[in-house]
Amino acid sequence: KHLKCYPAIILFFLVNISWRIEAFKFKLPKRKKVEMPKKVEMPRIEEEFKKIDLYKYYGCFEKYEEELPVHSKETWRKYWETYVSVVGEMNSTIGDPVADFNGVPVSHFVKQSPGRGRGIFAGEDITEGTLLWDGTRSAQFKDGHSYKKFLAYLDDINLVCNILKWSWVTDLNEGKGEPDLRIISDLDEAALSNSASRIALVNMGYLPVSFEQGRPRKNGMRPMFATRNITKGEEFFCGYDEFALGSWNSLDW
Repeated sequence: KHLKCYPAIILFFLVNISWRIEAFKFKLPKRKKVEMPKKVEMPRIEEEFKKIDLYKYYGCFEKYEEELPVHSKETWRKYWETYVSVVGEMNSTIGDPVADFNGVPVSHFVKQSPGRGRGIFAGEDITEGTLLWDGTRSAQFKDGHSYKKFLAYLDDINLVCNILKWSWVTDLNEGKGEPDLRIISDLDEAALSNSASRIALVNMGYLPVSFEQGRPRKNGMRPMFATRNITKGEEFFCGYDEFALGSWNSLDW
């Protein structure tokens, strides 16, 4: 008789235990649902470089609306010293960062050029074939990493935006064999050479390689000469497409 009661007793026990467990769970504070953080969109400068990204990052488009100042010797020296501190003396292409020289070996001066910003002008009459620029103060960067580090170390938006405006990519091998791409930034008054709005204005550029005999290239850079006679006070004009021989996208960023 008593054995017949065991199933009913066991069932009652299980139901009672189940009810108590549910009651206990009800009293526990509810755990908040853990939300996964939203995906953060990182700047794509490292992945797929576009120069415009750096312009935007540093706010240069707004800066270019202003009349940028003519640099003092102290400002140029800051460029030189910062560059050497980033790439190291062994990799530097600008020589002594405290010496007072630049890559424009003729008499010249800098002032505002109407409608063009700053410009570089002849301080004397110059005859065709005269060396105007030799690249001795042209900073070279083998990749985008060192270039961006240089921009960051300048720690001055005005200086950074100048560099972005002046820099270009060229192939030191000039299209022969494996490209040797470099980012070039002139760290002297040569950076202020404006591009001619028409062919007739061009007075500065490359001459046939045979003309370079006896003039060794500085840091692999092809020198630029007066392509015609230039009168005192005339602005130097070149053609940017003549020496910008590489793609920013082809570099390691």
